[in-house]
Amino acid sequence: MGYLILSLVFATIGNISVKLSSGFQRVIPSITAFVFIGACLYFLTLSVQTIEVGIAYAIWSGVSIMATTIFGILLFNEKASRRKFLFIILIILGVMIIK
Repeated sequence: MGYLILSLVFATIGNISVKLSSGFQRVIPSITAFVFIGACLYFLTLSVQTIEVGIAYAIWSGVSIMATTIFGILLFNEKASRRKFLFIILIILGVMIIK
């Protein structure tokens, strides 16, 4: 589970870096995006050695969507709505149910 958590942290940082890269127009955030997404995939690969791939991927995708959405709202002033939070809650419930 530790590798999966690391993968989630790196995925979130990588996703934020993609946004900061402005379509890969800015060099440092672009490089950061590739490095962190690469690290994310590395640790996701390690995590599926001890966790079922379907479970690991469900957790990884749900939590990374949720974290990226929350950081988008907090850091980039993206729209926060009841509907968005409702679907984040549904993602969390889905991950909890599948686990």
